[in-house]
Amino acid sequence: MTWLRNATVTKDTDIYQLIYESNLDSKLEQILIGLMKDNPSHKTEKVIQKFLLYIQHSTENFWTTYYSAKTYQEKLDCYYQFSKNQCLATEVLIRDLDSMSSEEEIKENLNSILKEGFTF
Repeated sequence: MTWLRNATVTKDTDIYQLIYESNLDSKLEQILIGLMKDNPSHKTEKVIQKFLLYIQHSTENFWTTYYSAKTYQEKLDCYYQFSKNQCLATEVLIRDLDSMSSEEEIKENLNSILKEGFTF
């Protein structure tokens, strides 16, 4: 079980609550909420949960490193790494969503081919 602020990441947790409590940039929050509203599938929810979990770990690591930093240079380096981790998480999210889209397109294409093939 993993904690995001005050919410626990479980199957029963509301994805919208997780997004809100992850304290993301408002633009990113709007994108994720829009994504869930446009494609409310279990797969989409799992991809977003994976993303939020990565962001949570990145944030926790940032604060741990930040508080142990002795100079402002170290703190800036810490923030730079945190920013890179967020970019990486977003890239993985995009890749996972693209992969899902490809799977859905393939399934749709196969279904239409099967329908056409068996229609007399």
